[in-house]
Amino acid sequence: MNRFFLPFLISVVFVSESLFVNFIAVQPFFRQWILAPRFVLMVLIFMAVYLNKKQAMMYGAIFGMLYDVAFTDILGVYMFGLPAMCYLMSQMMKVLQNNVIVVSLTAVFGVAILEFYVYGINLLVHVTEMTLNEFLAMRFYPTLALSAVFCVLFSYFLKKRFQKLSLQYTDERL
Repeated sequence: MNRFFLPFLISVVFVSESLFVNFIAVQPFFRQWILAPRFVLMVLIFMAVYLNKKQAMMYGAIFGMLYDVAFTDILGVYMFGLPAMCYLMSQMMKVLQNNVIVVSLTAVFGVAILEFYVYGINLLVHVTEMTLNEFLAMRFYPTLALSAVFCVLFSYFLKKRFQKLSLQYTDERL
């Protein structure tokens, strides 16, 4: 059963992003912003920190490819971006304390880096006409706020679940 938990969890989170955009982000209160849920990235960063960096990068590449195919015009942006963020954030955690608050802040920082990366690529290939000020006001800050809310709601659960899986994987190897 534990073998199927990670693919199931990330698949559910991936689908929940789409559901969030289709049902919540289109509500009249939120229409002035572009809310880009980055729930999969947050889960992958927690996985990279608390479970296994290589496994998180592999899931990042797979689900990044799904992002690219399903949601974007440019293939490879998320397929490279998600594993890169998993790697960078896990490397940052070698220097920083490994508690849930610091990991949550690091995950939100990872979302910020990914947002600028995606904006830069889209600007470079002329997919977007959005200026930097428009990007910051309409997409960047609302996305960071949404990511912070996600961390507040789910960070403790993710930490405990990934630590439990890590112990189970260690026991299976022995």
